Amino acid sequence: MSDGTLPTFILVGAMKCGTTSLHRYLGAHPQVCVSDPKEPDFFLRRNQKGLAWYKQCFRESAQAFGEASTNYTKYPAFRGVPERMHRLLPDVKLLYLVRDPIERAVSHYAHNRVAGRESQSVDEAFRPVDGSHYLQTSRYHFQLSQYLEHYPGERVLVIESERLRADRKSVLREVFSFLGVDPAVEASAFEEEYHTTSGKMKPGVSTFLQETQFGQFLTSVGKALLPQALRERGLSVFRSDVKRPTLSESTRARVRAHLQNDVDQLRALTGKEFSGWSL
Repeated sequence: MSDGTLPTFILVGAMKCGTTSLHRYLGAHPQVCVSDPKEPDFFLRRNQKGLAWYKQCFRESAQAFGEASTNYTKYPAFRGVPERMHRLLPDVKLLYLVRDPIERAVSHYAHNRVAGRESQSVDEAFRPVDGSHYLQTSRYHFQLSQYLEHYPGERVLVIESERLRADRKSVLREVFSFLGVDPAVEASAFEEEYHTTSGKMKPGVSTFLQETQFGQFLTSVGKALLPQALRERGLSVFRSDVKRPTLSESTRARVRAHLQNDVDQLRALTGKEFSGWSL
C-alpha cells in the first residue's frame, strides 16, 4: 500500500452507459488500480478536497490508475473540467462510454425520477430540447469536443456501451491495450454486469447482494424493517417493478432531430458506425 498517486486514465462518462460495470472490470485487472470512491469528482469546481486526498484514492500497487466520474461529461452544467484536468494531468488517457443517445437520456431521467430528484413527466423534462440537461449529456460529440481542445485524439478511446455488453471480452482487450496493460487477462468479474440504479437487476448483479457486507445486510433486514423514505429512495435501486418511461411520438421526433447532427459528427470523428442506435 502506497501513499497514493495520480491517475493515468479517467473514465469521463457518460452516465447510464455502463461506467459502473467498466469500473469494476478495470478493477479486476491485476495491473490496474481504480479509485475508491468510484466517482471522486475531483475536477469539479465544487470539489473542495485537496490533491493529497485525490492521491489517496489510488493507493494499490499497479501499472495503470484510474477513476470514473460521470459528471465530467455534463457540460455546461459543470464547466472547466477539461481545463483543470489538463493542468494537472496533461498526459492522462480518457475513456468515454457512449450509448444510444435517446435510450441514455431516458435512462438518466428514470434514474433521477426513482431517486426523487425529478417530478416532471419525461416529455416535460425533455422540453425544450435545447434546454434539457438530459439531452445535453447525450450530445457525445459536443461533450467530447470540450476535451479535444486540450487532449489529442489518440489519447481518447470512445467505447460503445452496446458492444461492451454484447462482445465484452473483445472490448476489454481493446481497453486494456489502450491503457498499456496485459490485454489477455481473464477474470470472473468480466462475466457480471453491475448497476448503481436500474429498473431491473441483470443476471449476475445479485452477486452484489451475496458477496458484499452491505448487500447481505440489505437482504437480511428486509425492506419492511427500514423507513419508508429509504424504501422509496435508497432501496428503489433494487426494485424490479419500476415502469420504464415512454416518450410520446412528437417528443421523440423532436429529440431525434435535435441529436442527429451530433451523432453524425461523432461517427465522422471516431469512424465507428454505432449501427445499433435509433438515429
